[in-house]
Parts: sequence; structure tokens; C-alpha cells
Amino acid sequence: MSLRRRLTRLFAGSGWNAVEVEDIHAIAPCDVLVVDIDRLEEVQDPTPVAALTYGTDVRHLGDVRADVRAIVDLDDLDEAFLEAVQEVAAGHGWISPTLVRPLLRGPHAGAAAHAGAQSAAQTTARTAAHPAAQAVAHTPLRVRHRDPVLTARESEVVSLVSQGMNNGEIAGALYIAESTVKFHMSNILQKTGFRDRSQLAARMPGRLPAAR
Repeated sequence: MSLRRRLTRLFAGSGWNAVEVEDIHAIAPCDVLVVDIDRLEEVQDPTPVAALTYGTDVRHLGDVRADVRAIVDLDDLDEAFLEAVQEVAAGHGWISPTLVRPLLRGPHAGAAAHAGAQSAAQTTARTAAHPAAQAVAHTPLRVRHRDPVLTARESEVVSLVSQGMNNGEIAGALYIAESTVKFHMSNILQKTGFRDRSQLAARMPGRLPAAR
């Protein structure tokens, strides 16, 4: 399976829509643009970018105008691609651990600092080189989080989470058990594809559309 197809399926299975970009100069609105590092100079759109590279070759960063927030090694596990997109969508940066040293030592140290300033320590493992890595599709992907369909109660929980309430406070406000709140939170995170309540509150503040 090609890397592009695998990434599209990965994002789709985690609550994201991933669509190939036919014209990189006319990108429809999206949360994150996933693009090969060789094509960064073509990106004029202000959309946050997750750049893909093979090995430690970061020569193509150059003086690009693209808003690069993440740099992902194509040898990383699938989970790394998903985490990079989630972090960029949440307003943070992300760099594959294997790329930190060459980026900080090379002429693009400034770009590395920009992309990774807010990155948490990563535990991403490397795998053997992907067979399709050399033939990574140069067609960018625009990735946008799907609006999940939540129940009315789940929508209320999201609204209270966005107000900074913890599980106990939400339970009191809705007159339900705290264990029920935890159950709703688990369902909400699964439906939205977010990692935790902080990311949920940052990306989906307020009430969400409930199922009818």
C-alpha cells in the first residue's frame, strides 16, 4: 500500500478527512496541510503545514514561506504522522526525534526551533525504511477534522469541559454520577479523535451539534 493511501486511511480512521490537493496554489480550507518537503516552496497558503521528509535530509527547508509547524520522518510509525497532525491542529509544533539533531546543527536551526518550540518529548520508534518511502506521493493532503455527531448529553459535557470544569464539577452541574461523566468523556474522545480533554477544549470550544 502506498504511503499516501495509508496516511489517508489512518487519518480517516481517527476522525479526520484527508483529501488530495490537485492544485497546491488553490488549497481549500483545512486544519493542516501535509506536504512533501520538496514542495514547500510552492506553498503560499497560510495553513499550518506538516512537512514530510525521508531520513535526515532537510536541505529543502530553505527560505520557505510555508507555515511549517511539524517535520515528520517518513520512517516513523503511523502513529507519529497522526500525532504530528493533531499537535499542529492544536496550535503546537512537532518534530520527529530522529530529525532534531540534524535540524539543530544545520543551517535551518531556526526553522527547527519554530516547529518544535512547543513540542513535548516524543517516544516515537523508528521502523525499517518504508518500501514506498522513495516514491512518496508528491501530491499534498489537506487534512480537516470531521464534525462528530454527539448526543445531546455529550454536547453538554463538551460545553462544560470548554469552561474548564473537571469531571466532578461536570457531574454536579448535570446531576449525574462522576463515573457517567467519565463514560461520556471516553465516548467523546473516541468520536472526535482527540488525545485528551485539553485538546478537545482547545479545538472544539462550546456546544457541538447533537444528533437528532
